[in-house]
Amino acid sequence: MKLADGLKTDLTMSQKKPVQRTCFACRQTEEKSKLLRLVVDNDGQIWPDFSAKLPSRGLYLCLQEACLMAMSDKSLYRLKRDFSPQLPQWEVLQQRIFDMLALRLQQLLNGMKRSSAVGRDAVMHQMWDKKSLLILFAADAGDAVLRQINDAVDKRALGEMKSAKHAEVMVSLLGAKALGSALGREKVSVVAFTEGNPLQKLHQICIWQQRLASLLGNNKENKVTHG
Repeated sequence: MKLADGLKTDLTMSQKKPVQRTCFACRQTEEKSKLLRLVVDNDGQIWPDFSAKLPSRGLYLCLQEACLMAMSDKSLYRLKRDFSPQLPQWEVLQQRIFDMLALRLQQLLNGMKRSSAVGRDAVMHQMWDKKSLLILFAADAGDAVLRQINDAVDKRALGEMKSAKHAEVMVSLLGAKALGSALGREKVSVVAFTEGNPLQKLHQICIWQQRLASLLGNNKENKVTHG
């Protein structure tokens, strides 16, 4: 093969679009990596497949708020055309996804701990780095540290570091002890990760967790109200 042909092939491969999948709930098409794959086991139980590699036919869920609010056992009943799910199961599935997201988050944080900037001073120092930055607070982080770091992020965004990339702040569902445990510390109120880490996946899991937590909280309130 000629060198020019080889370069053309490499260029074509690099320009290939990401694999697309359709959300089971809202029927919107999105990149596969941005959806959660679900599989149905031999007992009819539905499980999240975070690796997207389990040997079974699957379906995908985008976990957008509108989709989650619209989901029900009636929605899952449509799976009977291709699968044999045990129903009702939506309430159990919500909790199952939420619990496994918590486990996945801890695993991800544990794998990222060596290159993390832990604590207020370390995070503030990272503000001067021009790389993309994801700052994660513990759910019980103090107001003072929240305010100080948010102010620094705002200043960075306003152009004091014109060539700096995006910095995003998120509050996790983990308390300082749980966040510290995942990072091999006693307690961690705030931690920063740079673009060298799997930021997109960490961000996605945190967002999914928050949406599921909100949905589960609403379900509990409805039971109290109507029960």
